[in-house]
Order: sequence, then C-alpha cells, then structure tokens
Amino acid sequence: MTEIKGIVVPLVTPFNADESVDEGALRTIVDYLIEAGVHGLFPSGSQGELYALSGDEKKRVMEVVIEQANGRAFVMPSTGAVTTRESIELTQYAQ
Repeated sequence: MTEIKGIVVPLVTPFNADESVDEGALRTIVDYLIEAGVHGLFPSGSQGELYALSGDEKKRVMEVVIEQANGRAFVMPSTGAVTTRESIELTQYAQ
C-alpha cells in the first residue's frame, strides 16, 4: 500500500467546448504538478467537477491521470458519487 505523505493536490478537470473532458489539458496539468514537486494527485473530487462527470468519465479521468503520472506521484482518485452503487463501482475500479 502506498504511504500517503507530502503534498497531495486535488485536480481540476479541464473540459472542451463540447463539455467533454480535455484529456490533453489534463495530461499537461499532471505533468506540471509533478514537475513542481507534488507527491500525490487527487482526481475527480469536488474540485474536479465530480458531479459534472458520468461514471465512465470518472473512470477515464482515473486512467489518464494514472497513466500520465506513470509512477512519478501516487494517485488517489475520488470515488465519491451521488449513489452508493456508483461509489462502490468506482472504488472497485480504482483498486
């Protein structure tokens, strides 16, 4: 299990004009924060437009952030949701 320590940053979720997640901008944000010295990233929380994202979009944000971090910082995705069912599904996916 990863030790949670240091600077952990809640990520904003960038969007395109059509309200889809801007994956390129998200990757840029991840790189910028890691290069600035953060130790951990917290995507899809309330700062990251949690309630504006579908379940599939939340999963994709997790994938992009984990892929882009590439072990340079730990990723602790938010698995909060409106329903318990979705929260359980997201938690299982995040594991």
